[in-house]
Amino acid sequence: MSVSVMILNPQNDFEKHFFLPVATESFFNQYWQPGIVHLELKWVILFSTGVDVEEEYLPNIFAELILLKEWADQNLQEEQKNRLFERVDGLMEKLPKAFQRKDAVVFIG
Repeated sequence: MSVSVMILNPQNDFEKHFFLPVATESFFNQYWQPGIVHLELKWVILFSTGVDVEEEYLPNIFAELILLKEWADQNLQEEQKNRLFERVDGLMEKLPKAFQRKDAVVFIG
């Protein structure tokens, strides 16, 4: 299993093919989860079980992802930190593009 992003109820080809990998389950559990728990993150912790996201939630999610990167910078080895940074940066860059439709809902999990 893995954590990824997809648009629920896709309405066009872009939405049908929108997919962002976040992390394998083992990488998420081993390297994301300790930071999530330490920082008591409310949104990112839901990625492990799955969460429906609307556009209005992005600022809160992005704020938590920034905190997680700061934690990772201090607590992970270079290779793991770089992998986490790559996925977080990708999420922050590409996730807003999923909301071309105002009523779009994205599943992260």
